[in-house]
Amino acid sequence: MKLNDNTLELMEEITQIIGVSGNEKYISRVLQKHYKKYTDEIIFDNLGSVFAVKRCGKENAKKVIICGHMDEVGFVVNGITDTGLIRVLPLGSIQNQTVLAQRVRLINHEGKEFKGSIIVPNPQADEDKLIKASEILVDIGGTSKEEIAELGIKFGDSIVIDGQFEVLTKGKRILSKAWNNRYGCIMGIELLEALKDIELDVDLYIGSTVQNKVGLRGAQTSTNLIKPDLGIVMECLQANDIKSGDDTVGKLGEGILINYYDKSMMPNRTLLQHLIHICKTNHIKHQYFYSMGDSDAGWIHKLLVGCPTLTTCICARNINTNSSIIDVDDYIAAKEAIINVVKSLNTESINKFKAENR
Repeated sequence: MKLNDNTLELMEEITQIIGVSGNEKYISRVLQKHYKKYTDEIIFDNLGSVFAVKRCGKENAKKVIICGHMDEVGFVVNGITDTGLIRVLPLGSIQNQTVLAQRVRLINHEGKEFKGSIIVPNPQADEDKLIKASEILVDIGGTSKEEIAELGIKFGDSIVIDGQFEVLTKGKRILSKAWNNRYGCIMGIELLEALKDIELDVDLYIGSTVQNKVGLRGAQTSTNLIKPDLGIVMECLQANDIKSGDDTVGKLGEGILINYYDKSMMPNRTLLQHLIHICKTNHIKHQYFYSMGDSDAGWIHKLLVGCPTLTTCICARNINTNSSIIDVDDYIAAKEAIINVVKSLNTESINKFKAENR
């Protein structure tokens, strides 16, 4: 199967925006533009997380939060040398071995963007040394501290490693920066489109959280804002399919991840079985997976009095780099599965999920 041009254009638009933790406003503004096509009700927490609300119109309807985080791994300006080079502070799980000599994009407080490169001090002398992300320098063409200051660049300005959007051979796989987790942002918009004319039995809060990479912070504030009865988290996780073996978890092209273990959340088993049943009944590609990382689900499921929470993830190669690769079949499978899960939800089913461990 292939993605239509509208989806591909949306993917390129959303992945290419700069949005590191704590400075997600540029991606938020684009998300709001799309949300307004489908609802007049958009809500925010006070950190910047944003949600489109689709109400079912029924009294005392259950509330379902569906979200992915909008921030990506990157850096902030942490100093400027006398020769005009920029020191950085990494945000998120930067892969140290992938950053040297990469091209970067810097955006200052005024929204002006600058191109540059990560500098390798002496690649021949240091070829066996693994440089830490916190030790790198960025060159945007300035020759002095004063020149950098004249450009309006200040401490805390955002930097990401450049990673263009490319549809690879045969259209089956897509290369870009920030699949973790612009996948969730894109999917949220497409869910609003797919469900716009469908009558539901629940109120939906579909959106994107902030500051995931520095402590899952937006998940906490968003949950306190919405007070959901059920959560669905969309995340992009690490593919592990470059090694052979039947025990490999996370294979490109094998469908939505049935995540039966997450370091930050033990899944609600009844809700997870519901997802599996939907995938099998509708012949949706799916694969079993466990994650040693954490996700927004880690907070959503346990805040307030707790709520059943499901992760609906896909995997990518080169996760948390500027050259992440996803498979189109996985995206399509996840979209179909999430839509079917949402359509199946009602007061009775949500109460059953809540009672799973009683």
